Amino acid sequence: MNRYLQTAFYISLIYIGTCCYVIASYYHLKMREKWTFWKALLIALPFVLIEYCFSLNGNYYIHKISGYSPMDILIVTICFYFINLWLLNYFILKHTDHNIYIEMFCFFLVLCAFLLTNVIR
Repeated sequence: MNRYLQTAFYISLIYIGTCCYVIASYYHLKMREKWTFWKALLIALPFVLIEYCFSLNGNYYIHKISGYSPMDILIVTICFYFINLWLLNYFILKHTDHNIYIEMFCFFLVLCAFLLTNVIR
């Protein structure tokens, strides 16, 4: 398989893991008082297990095959968390009253960190 396709596949595993993590950690905020702690925990546990499977494999193979350092993997993961949390906040939680320019600036700073770590070779 082409090295770029392999890297894209491993990065997609990390992305799927971050999607599951964001759902497990933050989706219950939509339900507000309707959920008890135990109900939120029982619903979140399968997502955490799925996240763990995807993230472990993605992190392992992107390090072993593509040569990413742990810091590179962390920066990629943080970018994905930022994107997924923004999507959840905007589309699911309906928090649309934020200043989009400030959020874009913050994401720009995350991307600058991504570029400065030599992830893109």
